[in-house]
Amino acid sequence: MKKLLGSLVALTVSAGAWAQAYPSKPIDFVIGFPAGSSIDVVSRIVLDDIRERTGATIVVENKSGALGAIGLSEVLAAPADGYTMMPSSSATHSSGPSLSKALQRLDPLKNTAHVARWVRFGVAVVARTSGPYKTAEALVSAGRRSGDSLTYGYGSGTGQVGAAAFAKATGMHVRSIPYKGQPPAITDLLGGQIDFVAADVGVLLPFLKQGSLSALAVLSDKRSTLLPKVPTAAELGYHGAVLEGWIGVDGPAKLPAEVIDWWSAQVKTTLASPKIQEKLNAIGMEPAPMVGPEFVQFVNAQQEVWRTAVQNAGIQAE
Repeated sequence: MKKLLGSLVALTVSAGAWAQAYPSKPIDFVIGFPAGSSIDVVSRIVLDDIRERTGATIVVENKSGALGAIGLSEVLAAPADGYTMMPSSSATHSSGPSLSKALQRLDPLKNTAHVARWVRFGVAVVARTSGPYKTAEALVSAGRRSGDSLTYGYGSGTGQVGAAAFAKATGMHVRSIPYKGQPPAITDLLGGQIDFVAADVGVLLPFLKQGSLSALAVLSDKRSTLLPKVPTAAELGYHGAVLEGWIGVDGPAKLPAEVIDWWSAQVKTTLASPKIQEKLNAIGMEPAPMVGPEFVQFVNAQQEVWRTAVQNAGIQAE
């Protein structure tokens, strides 16, 4: 009888532990950028696969604005239990703290747990195909002689720093116009309200394929495999504008180890899938999983890279 009772107790404890295994309830995934942005699209591709494989309930909410600070503040206010997560990115974690006083106060490097990287991506300078600027040289020439009449729009820290770094490297004098996300900036570019945009290749790709936008330069150390005919800024003689974007997953600081382990495992499995790799490549993203201490070191190093770019471009935090 004692053995039987002991076995029943053990089974009960085991069942209770299993019932509490993460995730045992819906996960809120808060995206600080609008639907259609690169961060949003990548997140949904990755999360859809995780849902399908694991049966986990992951509810996506877009809380856009303030360079991601609105969404970040909601995540940081939540318990560090793994049931409120977010995409980390070069926009919020690399460039953001140098651009936004709100992000400085929130301090994403200190106050979030850096779980895993999903992808990396290039940044391109584009103009509308029907407009006057058919080449980077034409845009630069106009920017050099026009005082501050040329304008660029940005909807992320990546786009702001990319455009400003390009303007600095080329000697252009331009004015910047902020948007709540990259899609609305592109909409105004297509409508002729602004002259150029620097944005993630992923969010630009559909417009480049349909011919409504033209890529003038890529801001990387080598040509993009997705845009092989587009020169780098350095190839054109404009040096000092080399940046790489990235997107991953974070949560509030001090996440339990089981949460970090679960997400790390899911990221590795999802990004090993040829189907997912194809989907990400199709939107201009390179699958580049990175977890653990390596990812933490990467995030810290990238903030320094982008901080230097912001300083060199003469951008002040707002």
